[in-house]
Amino acid sequence: MPALLPSGRPDALLRRIHVLAIGGAHQFAHILPVASELERRQPGSVTFFVCSEEEAAIAQAQVRELGGPCPAVEVMRLPGITALLPRRFHKAARLIVWAARLCDAAVLLCAERTSTMLGRLRDDCPPILHIPHGAGDRAVGFEKRFALFDHVMVAGRKDRDRLLASGFVEPDACTVTGPIKLATILSSPRPRPPLFDNARPTILYNPHFSKKHSSIEVFGRKLIEAVVQDGRYNLVVAPHVRLARRWSARERREWEALAVPGRVVVDLGSARCNDMSYTLGADLYVGDVSSQVYEFLAHPRPCLFVDAHGVDWQESEDYAMWHFGEVIAPEADPVAALDRAFANHGAYLAWQRERMAYTIDGISWARDGTPTFKGRNAVREAADQVERYAGLAVSDTFATAA
Repeated sequence: MPALLPSGRPDALLRRIHVLAIGGAHQFAHILPVASELERRQPGSVTFFVCSEEEAAIAQAQVRELGGPCPAVEVMRLPGITALLPRRFHKAARLIVWAARLCDAAVLLCAERTSTMLGRLRDDCPPILHIPHGAGDRAVGFEKRFALFDHVMVAGRKDRDRLLASGFVEPDACTVTGPIKLATILSSPRPRPPLFDNARPTILYNPHFSKKHSSIEVFGRKLIEAVVQDGRYNLVVAPHVRLARRWSARERREWEALAVPGRVVVDLGSARCNDMSYTLGADLYVGDVSSQVYEFLAHPRPCLFVDAHGVDWQESEDYAMWHFGEVIAPEADPVAALDRAFANHGAYLAWQRERMAYTIDGISWARDGTPTFKGRNAVREAADQVERYAGLAVSDTFATAA
């Protein structure tokens, strides 16, 4: 339990909750529902910090879709010459320039780990809480900056167990709340139109952004060409949104030109890459190490993985997801591998469900395969923790969520 805030601080400060969303719009769904819930409980106390006017509009639109109250949204603009820094330095620059404003609160909540610099920049930094953006298996998701948070809220027992085993997080500083994004989207009544206007099965290809792990350069074009030539499948190529950010305009045009109307979609960063349109709408997942496979497996379905770098993966927790389906080399026949993935899914189904239950707390499936989260409300439970660290009276919803 956090210590009480020092007495004598202004009442307004005691109520302020600052939510830092400086990692990009693809992280909003992991944290914005909690910000909206906190605004419902503590009206006028929550500010959601973003990096651009475009992101501010996206955040406001997402809250409208959620149907909850919208916190204040503030754009962390960079002054003059600072904005000329290479893009990779922008997050740190914003934190430095905005440190005093950000720390003028009772608690900070963030979905990325760069924000931990605030604790080193200012002695008056309030408690920093973290909701990781995803529940993947890569080692980077369990690194030493976790030790700099006052509390971490994770999607399931898998992440908590690995964080505790790393030694970077103490047991009382890590809570399993359940998956914010997944539970929120699955509970939405919004209808989702099919990805294609035909009856062909749809393949989702979701390569990672990191050159060290991604398969797109050695497998992406080959997959597109094979699927188009075969003619039995639709294909969505939707890499992690960070991948195309480093591409030139020419590279983006070259990849987008590979789209085939009615058969192949190439999406390098639209809203549908972030709102689970593709992970919910596809019939088979092809990827490498993206955590989005855990979103896809909310409805267990066939998976296929591409080992583009000759990894010794079989006994590694960093590649646990590769046990959800066959792992192929880039030179493999893509269509033959897709056919096998559909035919052999039954061999992987039990493990997919077992690993999902370990990774995504509270998930279960009805007889028709529909995922449910009976008895758990991840958003409320995360908001309860934030209120406690802010020194605010926890809403009476805590009693029903616990």
